[in-house]
Amino acid sequence: MTATDSRTLVAVLSNPPLTDGHRTLRRVDLAAELLGFTHRRVANLFALPSHATGAIADLGQENTGWDQARADLTDHLAAADAVLLAYGCTAPAGEARHHFRRQVDWLLDHSVAATVPTWCVGDGPRHPSRWQRWTSRTHPDLAFPDALRQSLTRLDLTVPWIELTLTPRTPAAPPSTATPEKDH
Repeated sequence: MTATDSRTLVAVLSNPPLTDGHRTLRRVDLAAELLGFTHRRVANLFALPSHATGAIADLGQENTGWDQARADLTDHLAAADAVLLAYGCTAPAGEARHHFRRQVDWLLDHSVAATVPTWCVGDGPRHPSRWQRWTSRTHPDLAFPDALRQSLTRLDLTVPWIELTLTPRTPAAPPSTATPEKDH
C-alpha cells in the first residue's frame, strides 16, 4: 500500500482513561481494519481522564473539560476519512448531561453534516468495552471479529438514536442515503 492509499478512521470515545487503554485501542484497531482503514486516531468528547465514564457526571458539570476536548476533536476530524462514534450510549447525569448533548450536537455538525462517513456498532455509539456484549446477542454464532464486521453500521441523520441525542434545533439536510448501510 502506498502513502496515497493511507486512510484514517477517527474513533470518538468518551474521555481519556487513567490506564493505558490498551484493550479499548485494540478493539478500535480491529474496527479500523474491518472497515478498511490503514490508520486510526482517537479523540474524546470530554478531555478530563477518569477510571469510568460515570465519573463524567461529576467532572463534566462545568464547560472546561468539554471545551478543552474541542481543539483535539477539531484537529482529528480534519484528518479523518471517516468517524467511528464510540463514546457510549448513556448520557451522564445532572448538569453534565446538558454539556454532553451540546458536545454531541457539535460533533455531529462537524462530522455527519460535513459528509464524513460516520459509523457506530449496532444502533448506537457503543463504547468498545460494550461491543462484545452487543455482538454476542445479535450474532451469537459468530466469532467476535466476524460479529463486529456484521455490526458496524454506517449512519445518517435518520437513525433514531441520533434524533433523540440531538437537542432541538433546525435539522441539517440528511445525507443522500435514507437508511443505514451495513459493511459486509
